Amino acid sequence: MKLVALAFILSLSFTQAYAQEEDKIYSLADEQPTYPGGMSAFFKYIQSEMQYPDAAKTAGVEGHVFVEYVIEKDGSVSGAKILKSLNGDCDKEALRLISNSVKWTPGKIDGKEVRVKMALPLNFRLPR
Repeated sequence: MKLVALAFILSLSFTQAYAQEEDKIYSLADEQPTYPGGMSAFFKYIQSEMQYPDAAKTAGVEGHVFVEYVIEKDGSVSGAKILKSLNGDCDKEALRLISNSVKWTPGKIDGKEVRVKMALPLNFRLPR
């Protein structure tokens, strides 16, 4: 009976350790996540889809919003949050853009797909 209980406890410990490893978010991977078509395509997406908030335009707000997000094992984007705010409306737009991007090619470590944290500045500049 003691042997069965010990085996059960070891099994639970292994399962928990495995689950924690599966959920780990890496800051750097052997192969970093890539946007389809590369970062130039990502910046074209940002430029074409950005809707400069009217209130920010009127107030002449310009600058950078720094966004952090996770590229999941399936390439989807999750957990987008503001690292450095510019303005509430610009922050919301930056989060919308990142969250609505198409799936990326996920990052890999030792050939295995992993979750990778990314950070990016989005530039809000009024046309001159």
